[in-house]
Amino acid sequence: MTTRARPRDPSIDLVRAVAVCGVVLGHWLVTPLTASRDGLVASSPLASLPTLTPLSWLLQPLGLFFLVGGYLASAGRRAGRGERAWRLGLRRFVLPVAALCGGWAVVFAVLAVRGLPQQTVVTTAQLIVSPLCFLGVYLLLPAVTPLARRLDARFGLAAALLPAALALLAEAVAATSPSGLAQAVGLTTVVTVWWVPWQLGTALAAGRRPGRLPSAMLVGVGVLGMAIAVTVFGYPAAGIGVPGAERSNLLPPSPVALALAVAQIGLVLLLWQTLHRIATHPIITRVVTVLSRDAMGILLLHQSALVVVSLVAARAGVLPGLHTVADDPGWLLLRLAWLPVFALVLLLLLRLTALGPHRVRRCRGTVPVREPEITVSSAGAAATSGRPEDRGCPAGPDGDGRPRRERGVCEGESVVTGRLRRESRQ
Repeated sequence: MTTRARPRDPSIDLVRAVAVCGVVLGHWLVTPLTASRDGLVASSPLASLPTLTPLSWLLQPLGLFFLVGGYLASAGRRAGRGERAWRLGLRRFVLPVAALCGGWAVVFAVLAVRGLPQQTVVTTAQLIVSPLCFLGVYLLLPAVTPLARRLDARFGLAAALLPAALALLAEAVAATSPSGLAQAVGLTTVVTVWWVPWQLGTALAAGRRPGRLPSAMLVGVGVLGMAIAVTVFGYPAAGIGVPGAERSNLLPPSPVALALAVAQIGLVLLLWQTLHRIATHPIITRVVTVLSRDAMGILLLHQSALVVVSLVAARAGVLPGLHTVADDPGWLLLRLAWLPVFALVLLLLLRLTALGPHRVRRCRGTVPVREPEITVSSAGAAATSGRPEDRGCPAGPDGDGRPRRERGVCEGESVVTGRLRRESRQ
């Protein structure tokens, strides 16, 4: 049985847009391809400038991504769209990813024949496929949404303690035993760590947004957890992986990643009313809509833009801020100057590939509308692209608030069929 979905809070779309920008800026700022004797290698200013470590806490917003994913997945299930939208999103996700990997494989093969160093090929290939790791988890977590909803109905916000306990237990097993089985158990944190924000998003979709005091407590718990993990158990302080470090806090996710996600979510919930006011501003609404519409393409191609600029510019030599190691704070200013170049190349890639352009689909009795090929939300969990409900066709004249495909005005279904369907519900 389906129930009427709760009104979509625009703050959710704003949080998703901020998370998209955080991921892109994080990769562009702290993943320079520096020149070495064997070719281009990935480096990080966090290795030579540890004072920039707090910057990594802001530029690693994966917890917010999974918070939004849990919210949208649960809202989609509540409206009866979950299974269908997930299958459709999965199909739309697999083909662009296959095209991306296949296209770059051909490019690398040609460049390798023409003398591109093997180290450069390995480094750039790793950068290009790195976003696929968390997007794959994003596609798997909708499978736990029915369980997450049942847990939320029974335990409320406290249901997030279950995946948190599972993640910490798996990490403890992996840390105390070097056996292959123990290490395999440790890898389950790839799911359980991100299940925590997913579960909190499920609670938000059910209307269980915590007040200011519980939100502040989440921030405190997250900060305290990070401090204990770093100072007592010796985990790295950086929110992202640093080349050359013994371990990363992301692959697989560590207790630091879990604590950081909890702290970020607590801060967002604490500022929820402010975010709501910002999200309803007309200019912000337009920007958020564009970012939400093209989120999947941005996430898949932003590393490709970095690679393209780095490889093309390398023909002119070693360029400051692009191929040089961060040896002083002035390097960050040089790096910032390259961001518009990365952004311009990303826009070109979005236009040239199937991930950016939006095909026009005509609905009967309506003007043509532009429909996105794929979004993170549709691929992940029954979410919509940039706006509430279905973007397939414009709103019908009845304005009853139901998903647009249920109104029967889209191509392939007559208006009479839609009218009969509405009358049967009354």
